[in-house]
Amino acid sequence: MANPDQKTILIEQAFKDIKEICKKYQDDSGSSNLEVKALLIEIANLWEADVKNKFGFR
Repeated sequence: MANPDQKTILIEQAFKDIKEICKKYQDDSGSSNLEVKALLIEIANLWEADVKNKFGFR
């Protein structure tokens, strides 16, 4: 497991990466902000279901 400083850096980088992916998806697909938000919520809900099963996000 990463130490707290490394974890913070990894979280910040993941946030930046996800933000860029969402922007690119929105530009390429013409999706609205609401549609991108709905997609992220759907992904988060899948994550939650996988965590309950102790399998993580796959």
